[in-house]
Amino acid sequence: MRRIKIIKDLMSQNFPDSIVEAFLSYDLKKEDLEFIKDISKGILLEFPKRAFDCCMLSAVLGAVINDKSNIPVSVFVGHLDYNSKRMFNCTTSIPYSKSELKINETWEGHCWVELNGFIIDLSIFRTIYLGNVSVELKNDIIQNFGENRGILAGTPLDMEKLGFNYTPCYILNQDQITGLVKGANEIIKATNKGKFHFSS
Repeated sequence: MRRIKIIKDLMSQNFPDSIVEAFLSYDLKKEDLEFIKDISKGILLEFPKRAFDCCMLSAVLGAVINDKSNIPVSVFVGHLDYNSKRMFNCTTSIPYSKSELKINETWEGHCWVELNGFIIDLSIFRTIYLGNVSVELKNDIIQNFGENRGILAGTPLDMEKLGFNYTPCYILNQDQITGLVKGANEIIKATNKGKFHFSS
């Protein structure tokens, strides 16, 4: 209940009550989860494999869900713990330049997508496999999850059973999501010669 209150309070700071209630009352269906699985795989296939892209990948996923479905979705930033050890500590929301529509990625928190009672993280495995993280952490993740995982998704309770604890601290607004999607499209354009484009 405490986590639900945190999410409600964060959403209420950025969205009208009708959107907050729609988010909190939505019941995910089997076809919703299949749709999310498919688009998540598509995003990971299009986006180059890099560490620490949690903000871009989450913003793109949130934008695509919003654009192609009626599923209420939000993008959160906050702390991430693994086996009771803090991996990412969030002290501020992501630095954002409204005038330039650019995100300054010098930031120590983590970013993920949430539906009502469901967390989706497209970046964590890439960050652990490819990023500058401790050998102990990398070996532990490989031992428990394998070497080629892409998507981490489940309820908060599912995540806790796997050792992950997501604590939301801030929620991204539309301007921030637009800036991140713009950045993602520049990367896609550079690596895939413009074959794919995400809308925000």
